[in-house]
Amino acid sequence: MAGAIVGKVIKPARLKEDALRLKLLNAMRKGGRGIRRDFQKTTEHWEHDVQFDLEISLTLPGPFVLVATDDEIYGYVNNGTEEHLIWAGIYTGKSDKTTLFFSSQFVPKTRPGVIGSNPGFVGERDTHTPYVEHPGTEAGNFDKIIQKTWEPKFKRLMEGAMRDAARASGHGAR
Repeated sequence: MAGAIVGKVIKPARLKEDALRLKLLNAMRKGGRGIRRDFQKTTEHWEHDVQFDLEISLTLPGPFVLVATDDEIYGYVNNGTEEHLIWAGIYTGKSDKTTLFFSSQFVPKTRPGVIGSNPGFVGERDTHTPYVEHPGTEAGNFDKIIQKTWEPKFKRLMEGAMRDAARASGHGAR
Protein backbone atom coordinates (compact mmCIF):
# COMPACT_ATOMS: atom_id res chain seq x y z
CA MET A 1 0.00 0.00 0.00
CA ALA A 2 1.40 3.23 -1.07
CA GLY A 3 0.75 6.47 0.69
CA ALA A 4 1.34 10.08 0.01
CA ILE A 5 1.81 12.99 2.29
CA VAL A 6 0.71 16.31 0.98
CA GLY A 7 2.04 19.37 2.69
CA LYS A 8 1.13 22.96 2.28
CA VAL A 9 3.42 25.74 3.36
CA ILE A 10 1.63 28.31 5.40
CA LYS A 11 3.44 31.59 5.24
CA PRO A 12 2.16 34.24 7.65
CA ALA A 13 1.67 37.76 6.45
CA ARG A 14 4.53 40.16 7.06
CA LEU A 15 4.27 42.19 10.20
CA LYS A 16 3.33 45.73 9.27
CA GLU A 17 6.25 47.53 10.89
CA ASP A 18 4.81 51.01 10.34
CA ALA A 19 1.57 49.99 12.05
CA LEU A 20 3.53 48.46 14.95
CA ARG A 21 5.63 51.60 15.33
CA LEU A 22 2.53 53.82 15.29
CA LYS A 23 0.71 51.66 17.87
CA LEU A 24 3.77 51.64 20.16
CA LEU A 25 4.30 55.41 19.87
CA ASN A 26 0.63 56.08 20.62
CA ALA A 27 0.77 53.81 23.69
CA MET A 28 3.95 55.54 24.84
CA ARG A 29 2.39 58.98 24.42
CA LYS A 30 -0.65 57.86 26.42
CA GLY A 31 1.51 56.49 29.21
CA GLY A 32 3.79 59.53 29.14
CA ARG A 33 0.87 61.92 29.52
CA GLY A 34 -0.34 59.92 32.55
CA ILE A 35 3.12 59.94 34.11
CA ARG A 36 3.44 63.70 33.54
CA ARG A 37 0.01 64.24 35.16
CA ASP A 38 1.22 62.39 38.26
CA PHE A 39 4.30 64.63 38.46
CA GLN A 40 2.12 67.72 38.00
CA LYS A 41 -0.06 66.58 40.92
CA THR A 42 2.96 66.96 43.20
CA THR A 43 3.18 70.69 42.38
CA GLU A 44 -0.45 71.71 41.84
CA HIS A 45 -0.50 73.94 44.96
CA TRP A 46 2.92 75.51 44.41
CA GLU A 47 3.24 79.24 43.85
CA HIS A 48 5.48 78.83 40.80
CA ASP A 49 4.95 76.69 37.73
CA VAL A 50 7.15 73.64 37.25
CA GLN A 51 7.53 72.50 33.64
CA PHE A 52 7.72 68.73 33.12
CA ASP A 53 9.07 67.72 29.71
CA LEU A 54 8.03 64.45 28.04
CA GLU A 55 10.37 62.48 25.80
CA ILE A 56 9.58 59.15 24.16
CA SER A 57 11.84 56.92 22.09
CA LEU A 58 11.75 53.54 20.39
CA THR A 59 15.54 53.36 19.99
CA LEU A 60 17.58 50.64 21.64
CA PRO A 61 17.79 49.35 24.33
CA GLY A 62 14.03 49.54 24.01
CA PRO A 63 11.06 51.81 24.24
CA PHE A 64 11.24 54.37 27.00
CA VAL A 65 9.31 57.32 28.33
CA LEU A 66 11.13 60.09 30.16
CA VAL A 67 9.38 62.81 32.15
CA ALA A 68 11.85 65.30 33.57
CA THR A 69 12.28 68.82 34.90
CA ASP A 70 15.28 71.01 35.50
CA ASP A 71 13.46 73.01 38.18
CA GLU A 72 15.92 73.56 41.03
CA ILE A 73 13.27 73.76 43.77
CA TYR A 74 11.59 70.56 42.57
CA GLY A 75 14.98 68.87 42.83
CA TYR A 76 15.28 69.95 46.46
CA VAL A 77 11.80 68.66 47.31
CA ASN A 78 12.11 65.40 45.38
CA ASN A 79 15.69 64.54 46.36
CA GLY A 80 15.77 66.19 49.78
CA THR A 81 18.46 68.45 51.21
CA GLU A 82 21.13 68.15 53.85
CA GLU A 83 21.20 70.27 56.98
CA HIS A 84 22.40 73.76 55.98
CA LEU A 85 22.57 77.42 56.98
CA ILE A 86 20.37 80.03 55.30
CA TRP A 87 21.64 83.61 55.56
CA ALA A 88 19.84 86.90 55.02
CA GLY A 89 20.47 88.46 51.59
CA ILE A 90 23.04 91.05 52.65
CA TYR A 91 25.42 88.26 53.66
CA THR A 92 25.02 86.39 50.37
CA GLY A 93 24.93 89.41 48.06
CA LYS A 94 21.39 88.56 46.88
CA SER A 95 19.64 91.53 48.52
CA ASP A 96 20.12 94.31 51.08
CA LYS A 97 18.05 92.51 53.76
CA THR A 98 19.88 92.02 57.06
CA THR A 99 17.27 89.80 58.71
CA LEU A 100 15.23 86.76 57.73
CA PHE A 101 11.54 86.88 58.61
CA PHE A 102 9.75 83.56 58.72
CA SER A 103 6.97 81.74 60.48
CA SER A 104 7.52 79.10 63.11
CA GLN A 105 4.12 77.65 62.10
CA PHE A 106 4.46 75.78 58.85
CA VAL A 107 2.66 72.91 57.08
CA PRO A 108 4.40 71.77 53.87
CA LYS A 109 2.49 71.48 50.59
CA THR A 110 3.88 68.02 49.83
CA ARG A 111 4.58 64.91 51.89
CA PRO A 112 7.30 62.36 51.16
CA GLY A 113 5.94 59.36 49.29
CA VAL A 114 2.58 60.96 48.44
CA ILE A 115 1.70 61.77 44.83
CA GLY A 116 -0.32 64.95 45.21
CA SER A 117 -0.13 68.15 47.18
CA ASN A 118 -2.22 70.33 49.47
CA PRO A 119 -2.40 74.09 50.06
CA GLY A 120 -0.04 73.96 53.05
CA PHE A 121 0.06 76.67 55.70
CA VAL A 122 2.39 79.44 56.79
CA GLY A 123 1.52 81.40 59.93
CA GLU A 124 2.46 84.96 60.85
CA ARG A 125 6.11 85.93 60.44
CA ASP A 126 7.15 85.72 64.06
CA THR A 127 10.87 84.92 63.85
CA HIS A 128 13.56 87.46 62.94
CA THR A 129 17.20 86.43 62.63
CA PRO A 130 20.22 87.02 60.36
CA TYR A 131 20.47 83.27 59.64
CA VAL A 132 18.72 80.00 60.37
CA GLU A 133 20.03 76.46 60.75
CA HIS A 134 17.74 74.58 58.38
CA PRO A 135 17.39 70.92 59.42
CA GLY A 136 17.24 69.76 55.80
CA THR A 137 14.33 68.40 53.82
CA GLU A 138 13.26 64.77 53.72
CA ALA A 139 13.26 63.50 50.14
CA GLY A 140 9.81 63.28 48.56
CA ASN A 141 10.99 60.50 46.21
CA PHE A 142 8.11 61.28 43.84
CA ASP A 143 10.11 60.00 40.86
CA LYS A 144 10.66 56.59 42.46
CA ILE A 145 7.01 56.22 43.49
CA ILE A 146 5.70 57.29 40.08
CA GLN A 147 8.10 54.88 38.37
CA LYS A 148 7.00 52.00 40.61
CA THR A 149 3.33 52.85 39.95
CA TRP A 150 3.72 53.20 36.19
CA GLU A 151 6.05 50.31 35.29
CA PRO A 152 3.28 47.66 35.28
CA LYS A 153 0.83 50.04 33.58
CA PHE A 154 3.40 50.90 30.90
CA LYS A 155 4.13 47.21 30.32
CA ARG A 156 0.41 46.52 29.79
CA LEU A 157 0.12 49.48 27.39
CA MET A 158 3.05 48.21 25.32
CA GLU A 159 1.78 44.61 25.27
CA GLY A 160 -1.64 45.84 24.13
CA ALA A 161 -0.06 47.92 21.36
CA MET A 162 1.95 44.92 20.12
CA ARG A 163 -1.13 42.71 20.21
CA ASP A 164 -3.13 45.30 18.23
CA ALA A 165 -0.34 45.64 15.65
CA ALA A 166 -0.11 41.86 15.27
CA ARG A 167 -3.87 41.63 14.68
CA ALA A 168 -3.71 44.46 12.14
CA SER A 169 -1.00 42.47 10.29
CA GLY A 170 -3.14 39.33 10.19
CA HIS A 171 -1.53 37.55 13.13
CA GLY A 172 -3.17 36.28 16.28
CA ALA A 173 -6.82 36.13 17.25
CA ARG A 174 -9.07 38.62 15.56
